[in-house]
Amino acid sequence: MAWKMNTVTLVRFPPELLCHILGFLDGHDLVRMRKTCKALKEIVDNSEMLQYTIDLRYFRAVEVGTYETNVPLAMRRKRLRQHGTAWKRMEYKQKCTLRPSTEDNIYHFAGGIFAGAEDDGPGIHFMRLPSMADPDIVRCWTHPIDPGTLVDFTFCPEQDLLVLLTFTPIDCPVHDIHLRSLKTNETHPDAAQSILKAFYIDHIATQAHQLCPEKLQVIGNYISLLYLDNDPINRTVGDHMQMWDWKSKDGYLFILQVDDGINDYFFLGEDKFLIVTHRGMEIYSIADKSRPPQCTSKLSFPSLMDHWRYNDVPMTKTIDTTPSSVFPRAQKSTDQPSFYPSPDDKIMVIPLHIFCLREKDPHSYFFIARRSAILQLESLYVNTYGQPTSNGPKLLWSTWGPQHTTWFLETSISSIWEKSICGFRTVWCSHPNWLCIRDFNPHIAWNYGAEDTTGCRGRLVRGELASTIRPPFTEPLGSALGYRETISEEFDVTEVVVDESRIVLMTRDNFARLQKVEVLMF
Repeated sequence: MAWKMNTVTLVRFPPELLCHILGFLDGHDLVRMRKTCKALKEIVDNSEMLQYTIDLRYFRAVEVGTYETNVPLAMRRKRLRQHGTAWKRMEYKQKCTLRPSTEDNIYHFAGGIFAGAEDDGPGIHFMRLPSMADPDIVRCWTHPIDPGTLVDFTFCPEQDLLVLLTFTPIDCPVHDIHLRSLKTNETHPDAAQSILKAFYIDHIATQAHQLCPEKLQVIGNYISLLYLDNDPINRTVGDHMQMWDWKSKDGYLFILQVDDGINDYFFLGEDKFLIVTHRGMEIYSIADKSRPPQCTSKLSFPSLMDHWRYNDVPMTKTIDTTPSSVFPRAQKSTDQPSFYPSPDDKIMVIPLHIFCLREKDPHSYFFIARRSAILQLESLYVNTYGQPTSNGPKLLWSTWGPQHTTWFLETSISSIWEKSICGFRTVWCSHPNWLCIRDFNPHIAWNYGAEDTTGCRGRLVRGELASTIRPPFTEPLGSALGYRETISEEFDVTEVVVDESRIVLMTRDNFARLQKVEVLMF
């Protein structure tokens, strides 16, 4: 007897089973799926779970904090939309004012923890800031340090890691890096060494007085430190970047010197980083730890008119609070979900100084680019030029820049140092005391004109390819990334930091001493 096998199409599956199958797709694939046929569209539209997945994708968010609760999907979806609306309309739910016990002039903010210290003070003071999940709870603690030794510090709450950059004894070179527990101030149990020696190399150490530490950063297993030459004209020592794998028993580290100087650097992932030089940008890979970082592509800036040059950019105070990975940081005592930026992509802010040989003051610009777009340029570079060499070509600005960036002219020379990023959102102080919030979530641009702008305190700016050439440039800049811009009410603010659910406003006196911290909770 011959058996005839009947074809069973996907839409004939029971709805419960089909929803389970579709639940393995991400939001982007679900949107594409619902366009294939009426039956699948109905399945997706009638499933609260699948709609929630699409909403998370739209807001470029991941949820943390409700896995052990029984909060219905409909309620979680409602809270996600309310969270997005609050940011769109600049409608914070609560404001908390904190008075620091000391006048700190060094600070860091990450994972909801604000920390400050005086450069010659006896300790670092920490505050776990309130959120809408715990609006009335502010936990404070202090870790003592030897007075007069602290240069800088950073920390990673997800790894319970506190990193201190300190002066060394007079007869030792440069600086020490201490790896401690954020909770206890003891040596971190995962650290391969309790203290790392910065630039402990003879030909650099002998000229250590000409090096100025500018940026200390931690991401995953890596700690990085940037030193700039105190003599940027003659560049006797040059700009250097050092990086360690602080957990590696093999002592992995490298020192990278960049001939064109270093304006800034950014991690593009745990095995790639971007260096902004005075002439362009370079992507490096550290995936192969058996050899030094390998340059994988070089990108040029737009060309300039005669007598104009790109200049050194003093190190920015731009703080990026986007988590490199997502950890369950929400308090277990609450059923409020926390929505964090999705770690798969974010924006970067690249500041530039341009000066004319016939003028005294530089012109300041910055441009926004998506991390995913920058990473895609690696393959474009290799396909165009092959593997990069020390004196090899850069990818032309006209090839990559106009379609992947949006540029802004700085009207205030000081405001370029005071930006904060979280995911696709950036916030900075706008003249005189307003906050300027710009959201570069690409789904906003794709839905331009369809979004409800009722009650919004701002505008939607459509992204487009620019054709106008504006002096002192000789080719078009970028305006390809659309964004939503919101201007706040006036605040008494000197510096600002943003994360996934807060805006932190700092007020300093004329001597840069911290006077007040206000927390806007969304």
